[in-house]
Amino acid sequence: MAGKNPGVGDFFTGLFRQGVSYLLYGEDKVGKTTLALSAAAKIMEKGLRVLWVDCGARLYFPRVKQLVKTNLDKMYVTQPRSFREQLESIVNVHDLLPTDTRLVVCDDFTHLHRLELSGKVSQDLTVYEALTFQAALLKNLAVTRNISVLVVGLVHEIPVLNVTAPVAGRIVSFWADCVVKLQRKNSIREAVEEKPGSRKISFTIREEGVKMV
Repeated sequence: MAGKNPGVGDFFTGLFRQGVSYLLYGEDKVGKTTLALSAAAKIMEKGLRVLWVDCGARLYFPRVKQLVKTNLDKMYVTQPRSFREQLESIVNVHDLLPTDTRLVVCDDFTHLHRLELSGKVSQDLTVYEALTFQAALLKNLAVTRNISVLVVGLVHEIPVLNVTAPVAGRIVSFWADCVVKLQRKNSIREAVEEKPGSRKISFTIREEGVKMV
């Protein structure tokens, strides 16, 4: 797999490219965390560590046990309770990353920053600057430690264009080498690659995990 471009298929093989930053985004409850966990499980099966920053504090541990069949001790989870704690967590991950870590996941990356927003540009500028700094740190982490970083985020609607886009899209998309959008059509989910290519994979989510269709 070495030398190939990152892409949507990496989420289904768990073969995330080293030195690469990924963005996975979509509406609430579309399956983002399950897809990320399924991929992370494949990494832990190899005895490698996954570090999970759960910014939304919504990681459901019984579900984790369903998807991660072996080496659950290789998963380290931190749950920041504020945007300030999120910054501290990401700085600590950047500076103190265990040597056997293969993947860092930052789930609900834009959740806590949205709680800080006042709607006033002058006040919110520092919040966006802090978010940009965190995104840059995660990208630097991937490159300097030669690991994979996965940022998971929500979407918001842009009525004028009749489209949906990632929350803080300019920030999170800029620092990502691979961008994948999840969408749902009845029981079928689609993982649509928006960067660097335009591939698409359809799948379903079952109790035992993700199954391609």
